[in-house]
Amino acid sequence: NSEATSSTHSAACPSLSTESHNYTMQEFALNHFRKPQTLLHQTHGDAKKAMASLVQYTKVRGTGGEESGQRICPLLLLLPAVLMQFMQDQPKPRGKNESELLYELLRLCREENLRDEIYCQVIKQVTGHPQREHCARGWSFLSLLAGFFPPSTTLMPYVTKFLQESGPSQGLAQKSQEHLQHTVKYGGRQRLPSPGEIQAFLKGQAVRPLLIHLPGGLDYKTSIQTFTVAAEVLEELCRQMGITDPQEMQEFALFLIKKEGELVRPLWPHEYLNSVLDQDVSLHSWRLSWETQLHFDHPTYITSHYKQVLRDYLQGKLLVSPQANTQLARLAALQHRSQTQEDRLSEQDLLAYLPKPLQRQVSMSTIKNLMEQELRWMQACSSQEAQISFIEAVSQLPFFGYTVYVVLRVSQLALPGPSLLGLNRQHLILMDPSSQKLYCSIALKDLQRLHLLSPLESDGPPGLELNYGSADNPQTIWFELMKVSGQGLRRHPGKAAHA
Repeated sequence: NSEATSSTHSAACPSLSTESHNYTMQEFALNHFRKPQTLLHQTHGDAKKAMASLVQYTKVRGTGGEESGQRICPLLLLLPAVLMQFMQDQPKPRGKNESELLYELLRLCREENLRDEIYCQVIKQVTGHPQREHCARGWSFLSLLAGFFPPSTTLMPYVTKFLQESGPSQGLAQKSQEHLQHTVKYGGRQRLPSPGEIQAFLKGQAVRPLLIHLPGGLDYKTSIQTFTVAAEVLEELCRQMGITDPQEMQEFALFLIKKEGELVRPLWPHEYLNSVLDQDVSLHSWRLSWETQLHFDHPTYITSHYKQVLRDYLQGKLLVSPQANTQLARLAALQHRSQTQEDRLSEQDLLAYLPKPLQRQVSMSTIKNLMEQELRWMQACSSQEAQISFIEAVSQLPFFGYTVYVVLRVSQLALPGPSLLGLNRQHLILMDPSSQKLYCSIALKDLQRLHLLSPLESDGPPGLELNYGSADNPQTIWFELMKVSGQGLRRHPGKAAHA
């Protein structure tokens, strides 16, 4: 490896602009490679000429590390041979296919102190290669390498300059440069690809379809590539809803759900989607916070927000008093108008418009009469206007904008029954759903740690542990949460609001 391997790999890589510098690979060899005595003798002591031969294609397999003075290690010895076998410059070992060779190259790249050596070796082999097809295989590996692992900060500008200068004559150079820019921005995709993904890559099938589930049964279809990260898909999804404000985009999140709720977790913006997707996994998206002012200027925006708010309302997560007949009737009428123009309805139809916890606590006949009156006033109201009015009305209810958990027990309080725990970006609150009595409120700025606890038994309820307060007066409180199905978990991911 070159001396550059002692440099740290971090997001603080230098700018990829190299206009004011030379940064050729030959210059890198002069500064960092050991001067090879054999080549110096052959070139009559001309160091520049000797170094030039070390950054160009060769038919002879090196041992790896010779040029840079790297101490020879078993893994380094493998590198030139595997690369040349993958590029078909040398025969493949019996029993090994190109997928296995490519995986072995990427596996070698996991060793951080080998990465510069690998970059130098592959750049050498594609520089001046006489066979176009073999050269293209080297470039395909370089484009893959650039998306998985960055070179050191010392080597980075030389690799960048090489890719920029190769771009006009080699299409994959531009792709490699894009992948390298992506790696600098998001940190590189450290987890190696599956055998199936490697085979698809070798066949030129780097694009795969992706389905994202939105609240209320809505789906968004898109496609991703080898190095697509969660932030890119989320931004695309937001733009499809007419959202262009970066601050508002941050209020949405992608969630990974495994086996209908066995695992639910938010994806970090920099996570590479191909590293987390498998057959048991589905992706979901919803709005986590509601600090940005809502704007109803796009039909998909309106519908997706309505579906999410409606789901929370019907589950009883947005509190309405059982005595608020007029309010319940108006919200029921808006739901009815949002999906149909038919004003006639039965009490059974009305039941579907009421929050589940209230369905046995209200006078159905009273609400039905009030609702019919509301519908007469709404005759000129369109479906989308009804959805907007519903969102605006529900946004005034307690717990709107919170991620809500159902709490069975609390370590420091005696609860008369199940209560609701709400989390947003400012506060954590615990409230009685019937009386709307506030049991406790904790500012998130005082929250030191929030941890979702696994149940002691497989069918037991999960828990939530909170550490808050100051260093002089630390506090801890535990909540026993209601065990919910995968569908319910989609609204209650552990640590989602805090993350």
